[in-house]
Amino acid sequence: AARRWRQCMHQRRRGVASREKGSCREEQQSICGLGRRRRSKMMETSRNDIEPSDLPALGYPELVLGRVVGRGGFSAVNEVANINLQEVFETSNEASKRRAELAACCHNNETGSNRYVVKMLRTDLPEDEHTKGVVDLAVEARFLAMLSHPNIITMRATANSDPLESKFFVLLDKLATTLEYKMQSWRKEIGAAMGFWFGPCIGHCCANKQILHKLWIDRLLVARDVSAAIRYLHDQDIVYRDLKPDNVGFSEEGEVKIFDFGLAKRLHPDDRVENGLYMLTGNTGSLRYMAPEVALGKPYNERVDAYSFGILFWQICALTTPYSGYSCKMHSDLVVGKGYRPKADSSWPAPWTELMKRSWSSDVYTRPDFEHIVGVLDEEIEEMLREDELSMPNKRSGHIHARKKKSFRIKARKDRERLDVDTRITGFVAEDGPQKRHDVDVV
Repeated sequence: AARRWRQCMHQRRRGVASREKGSCREEQQSICGLGRRRRSKMMETSRNDIEPSDLPALGYPELVLGRVVGRGGFSAVNEVANINLQEVFETSNEASKRRAELAACCHNNETGSNRYVVKMLRTDLPEDEHTKGVVDLAVEARFLAMLSHPNIITMRATANSDPLESKFFVLLDKLATTLEYKMQSWRKEIGAAMGFWFGPCIGHCCANKQILHKLWIDRLLVARDVSAAIRYLHDQDIVYRDLKPDNVGFSEEGEVKIFDFGLAKRLHPDDRVENGLYMLTGNTGSLRYMAPEVALGKPYNERVDAYSFGILFWQICALTTPYSGYSCKMHSDLVVGKGYRPKADSSWPAPWTELMKRSWSSDVYTRPDFEHIVGVLDEEIEEMLREDELSMPNKRSGHIHARKKKSFRIKARKDRERLDVDTRITGFVAEDGPQKRHDVDVV
């Protein structure tokens, strides 16, 4: 990852960076030689204009499903074990060619693993949630059909049915893990590299500083890639509204990919009210990462993603769940009402803490845009890599504390879990909390 980042920065200095403003990497090529996907025009949700006609269309009987790899509030995600094409679903010679190329690349020849997953509605949804789920998946398909960025998951095909029907599905690249699990892995690696604890007066002894330094670089690179993806969305006038560890994944090659675009929204001039704000749906997303103005149902804009990123960046650095132990009422009173925020470690560099505090500010106009966020992270990564190349004691990372917890698992309280419940499922979260299922379960 560090090598790729150096190449990107070198290209940027030479002025040959990619056309995409938020990315210094080349746009992702199709793994089967399908080439770049044409971007479809962003349109309003309807039966006639959601379906991305430039992508292969598959019939559900053509899919051989494997194990379940994830369950969301509305959808289930299965591995695709095989694609058995049937002539009855052929529409044209060009479409047949695209379908054949897709089916031929269903497996990774080197590892033998499955390349794709299929996302479709769960079959156990109540009627009201079923309707929400249909719209949710249709919206996601609409956005993924027109987005092309190396840090956004790629949609390879869709169902040949109406997007607003319950049997509609999307075929996506398979991800290896999520940021939630990646942070658990980081904590274990840090714990093993911290050495021995000799009390608060002496601290840790025999720590492997090189490993700790590289882990900091890894985390900054992840934060940078996430911010680059959001910057790209904002350049398209799209607000993501659901940035959290469960929606950040990693490919088998280690590439950062954000996914789940069910809450994404195109900012339209008709929704603008004043001062660059828009009248959009309130209480949208997960409370833990939700900007105060969204929780209060006030007008907002794309800077709500900056708030979510500030909380997420703190979590990447601290490797601890923000607002752990808070109930919904505590979150409403303290975080939304009184401006409580996670405490930044005193050992963290000033640019990091300043970026966090500006990003999660209650004042929307204080929050930086993602052009600034990416720039700050690029500078910090470059500084960390420079120290790494010099092979000298790292003055910065040597003073940055990497906490070693007694346990790698945070004991979840029932109240705390409510902050992670997706508001698409529960609607407004009452004081006694929602009584419905958790929003995500990665198997």
